[in-house]
Amino acid sequence: MITTLQIACWMPFAALFVWYTVRRRALTISAALLAAGMGLWIPLWAGWIWLIPLFFFFISSTILGKILKPMAEGTDAKHGKARDVLQVICNGGVYAFLSTWAQAADSQNMTTMMAASLAVSTADTWASEIGIYFRRPTFDVLRWKKVPVGVSGGVSGPGTLGAFLGATSLSAVACACGLRLENGIWVTFAGFFGMLLDSLLGACAQARYLRSGEDTISDQAMPDSVLYSGIRWVNNDGVNLISNVLVTALVWFLLIYN
Repeated sequence: MITTLQIACWMPFAALFVWYTVRRRALTISAALLAAGMGLWIPLWAGWIWLIPLFFFFISSTILGKILKPMAEGTDAKHGKARDVLQVICNGGVYAFLSTWAQAADSQNMTTMMAASLAVSTADTWASEIGIYFRRPTFDVLRWKKVPVGVSGGVSGPGTLGAFLGATSLSAVACACGLRLENGIWVTFAGFFGMLLDSLLGACAQARYLRSGEDTISDQAMPDSVLYSGIRWVNNDGVNLISNVLVTALVWFLLIYN
């Protein structure tokens, strides 16, 4: 349990984090405030060390986005822009929520679930950034038809490799924070499977649109576009959250009944 003094010492760093991430357009103001709140909530229940995986996810994803930005053109309206509150919740919300019970329950099981949740977010983000940058042939994971680079539900060779590297890297960081190696292997597979599930949900449930007179699908609704597939109110953020929750629940089931 952290002390009042530790909280007081954390406040200047939280303020600096909010200022810097907003200034660099990595996060919106509200998203930065929420992320700073998570940065206090997680050590309050799980310990300071479990901020490291969250920082790794955020920093690595931001760096990838900046480095690969010159070539990246996604079909998601939010791609390349400052992350908003909903994106922060969908990528780190499950991790922060589970940290509440990190010390109250079996710590290895709970921290494994936390790491698995963040591995899904890391794998999906790395897959998107790397896949869009290299712009290799991309196929709808459900119908196996060629789709535009960056469209939800599409998978490519570089993107799939990026997902595996992202999940493995997050798992290694979690192991350095105290997760057992065998649990780290679970985390790697959970992250990679989460990316595949995210792609599958993107292909069958997320709204995708077809512009009038064109045969190119997009995640963005335009004035002259019509719904091509999926559910109109399901967007990329919703797909990310659903896949994250489902994979984390699956990891819990396997840990309990294995």
